[in-house]
This record gives sequence, C-alpha cells and structure tokens, in this order.
Amino acid sequence: MHTNTDPVAELSRLESVLEAAGVGVWEMELPSRVLAWSVRCKLLYGLPADKPVTLSDLLNAIHPDDRANVQRNIEATLDPSGPGRYFREYRVVWPDGTVRWIRSTGRVRRHPTTGEPVRFEGASRDITEAHQETAQLQQRAQEFLFLAETVSEILWIARPDGGVTYFNQRWLDYTGQTLEQTKEWGWEPVIHPDDLGRCLERWTNSLRTQQLYEVEYRFRRHDGTYRWYLGRAMPMCDANGQVLKWFGTCTDIHKQKMVEQMLRAREDELQRAYADLESKVAFRNLELERLVREQAGRIAALEAQLNGSAPAAS
Repeated sequence: MHTNTDPVAELSRLESVLEAAGVGVWEMELPSRVLAWSVRCKLLYGLPADKPVTLSDLLNAIHPDDRANVQRNIEATLDPSGPGRYFREYRVVWPDGTVRWIRSTGRVRRHPTTGEPVRFEGASRDITEAHQETAQLQQRAQEFLFLAETVSEILWIARPDGGVTYFNQRWLDYTGQTLEQTKEWGWEPVIHPDDLGRCLERWTNSLRTQQLYEVEYRFRRHDGTYRWYLGRAMPMCDANGQVLKWFGTCTDIHKQKMVEQMLRAREDELQRAYADLESKVAFRNLELERLVREQAGRIAALEAQLNGSAPAAS
C-alpha cells in the first residue's frame, strides 16, 4: 500500500523533533550566502528569535578567541576543492555576557550536474554541560598526575588482569626504565630474584580474590644496587563489584629493613652471649659442687681421725 506524504508536514515534524532535542538547524544558500535559521538555532546563539540572521550576526556572536578559526573553517568547507564537511566546537557570547559552548556540524550540497555548491546546511546544539564535565575530568586527571609526581612513593596503575598501564616518574628515575619498557609485566626484571616468586604469588592471589596486595621486596636501582620496598595495592570496583583498575604504591623501607636486620643480628649476638654465659655458669656450679664435695670429704676424714685418736674414758 502506497502512502503519499506531505514534504512540508514531514519537515515540520522533523523540526519539532529537533526542537525537542535542543538542536537548531540552519542553512546557507550559495553563492548568495543568505542564512535561514530555526528559532532554536537563533536562541542557541543568543540572537533574537523574530529577526533574520546574517553571516555577520553569526560571526559577531562567536567568542573573539574562536571567531577567526570558525571563519577559516567555514571558508575551507565552502571551497570547491575542499571536503565539503564541517565540524566545529566553539564558544558563543550572549548579549548578557553568558558564554556557552556550541557544536556545529554540516555539509555542502552540490549541483548534481555542475558540482557547484548550492547549499550549506547543518545543525548546532549546546554542549556547555558536556564540555564542562570534560573540562572537570581533564582537571582531575591533571591534579592526579600532579599529585602522582609530587609524592615520595612510587605509584602505579594496573588493569583487572594485572597488566601495568602506568608508573609515575619516580619509578622511571629509580629503575632507568622507560614507561613502554615497564608496562604490562616489564617491571619483573627489577625485582630481586629471591623476591620475585613471592611477589608474583601474592599478586596473582590478590587478582583472583580482589583482596589487598601487600609484599616486601627489593628493587634494583639503575646503578645495580637493591633497596627494600613495601608494595601495596587495592582494586577500584564498579557498582557490581567488578574490578575496574588496581591502584598501587611502593614505599621505600630500606632504612627500616636495615635497622631490623641490625637489631636481629644484635639479638642473635645476645642470645649467643647468654647461652655462653649459661654454659659458663653451669660449669662453675659443677666445679663448685665438686670442690664442696672434696672439702666435705676432707672434713669427714679429719673428724674420723680425731675420733679415732681420742683417749678412752675411765
């Protein structure tokens, strides 16, 4: 069954949908460059809804810092040798001074026979909120990077499967590795061979259980020396408990470990000295016991002699 549609009615419905979505449509007749804008489009640029719009009105509504780039982009799109596609994000300034971000896309329609441009048409929409959210995310990322390069610890980030995606500059300076060399599992050669097995075992277990990762291990410095570090990491999870990323730190505990080793060695020395003292005391006790027994024997013998030589009573 064939249904005839009214092009004007279809266009009206399309404009209603675009209006509801906050999208303004525009077109420029060529080569006259006469503009036709929807009411929504005029409002997006802070222009009167009941007045026609000229190219000068458009350019004057654009932020001065963005105006020249937008104008160059329009001219490049209208150039017959150009791509005929238009995409631009820029700021507009309303009459009250309010600044809004606009995303504008369009294309040039050409005459089917001559190929000459006959119409430049497109749509614009307000992206201020989205742009602000993007700017806030970029600001947070910059703040994180600043913090990551300021702290004294080594910081790192890993995927849910354990592959490392980021180390801060402190790691690169300490190990002499580049970021590309150390990504994924490229950090393993830095771990002391005697500590690597324990490190991987605990890391694998934490990845499986999503529990705290903690291990003490030695890192090889770029000059070949080793220092002790405490590694810790916790997973960041989504609302469903799925791991998104692991965030980890490595803290230099070399001095603490050296003190612990010194105290342990001192404790061993004291234990040996105490054991030696105990053996000496035991020997002395045995010697004293022997001397006491000898002396008692002498006394007993002397008493026997005295008793044997005494005169008999009358």
